[in-house]
Amino acid sequence: MRWRIRERPRFIPSGEVAYAMPRRLMTSNAEQALTMEFVTRRRLFGDGYITLQPDYFWGMPPASGVFILAFAPTQLFAPDATRPGDIDLLVVPYEGDDLVLGRTLAIEVKVVRASYARPGRSPNEFGFSQAIALRALGFPYVAVAHLIVADQSPEEAWQEMLAVTVLDDRGTVGDRRMMRVDTLPIALSDRTLGRLQKASPDDDIGLLSAFVRHVDPAAAPKDRKAFWHTQGREARLNRYVSWGLLANIGRLFDANPKWWFDNPRR
Repeated sequence: MRWRIRERPRFIPSGEVAYAMPRRLMTSNAEQALTMEFVTRRRLFGDGYITLQPDYFWGMPPASGVFILAFAPTQLFAPDATRPGDIDLLVVPYEGDDLVLGRTLAIEVKVVRASYARPGRSPNEFGFSQAIALRALGFPYVAVAHLIVADQSPEEAWQEMLAVTVLDDRGTVGDRRMMRVDTLPIALSDRTLGRLQKASPDDDIGLLSAFVRHVDPAAAPKDRKAFWHTQGREARLNRYVSWGLLANIGRLFDANPKWWFDNPRR
């Protein structure tokens, strides 16, 4: 199902403010703050989208991407719905001037606040009950994402890894070298995905484990620019898609295009 775009959200370039929120949400690593950081780190979000929608992403044509709406009340799309109360991330792809509503992805987000001393931390809820409710409402694709924030390991726990430096846009690389790396993000991502897989009640629900950042980036300058790939399982098509629900998404987009964040495929 496609929907003609009447007015596009303004593209927010790198270096420009996308969202503003109270400082207390950032310092406490609140779910809202980590979710918006995940969205606006376009490379990280794109890597997560590939994990959840690999069959679609690799075939997306030029001038395509996704529009993202965060923390939208579910009743905006399904007036009779009683749960979940809101949709953490609603991801609608576009191709040229069309919304591809049939590939709409609804993501339930939870935050994992871990540490080197307590790597086994997990959210109070995994998010699967909300994901099941979203599938019951008729969203085409549904996923649960756990976003990880943690401190840094002590340097004596770091591991040696092989590294190369990219020298130019043609892909020329310098000499290989060994460097010590804090691999805690890898371990936490592995552990988080394992718990998601074990707890998942339905193989059609997508799973995503993503390390977003250290608790205090300023305290970890060596890892400040590090990028850790997401891990997970692709979301599969819901057999009971609600076309009325998709039409409501299209109408909401027409009425409020400024609510959406544009993440083009590049």
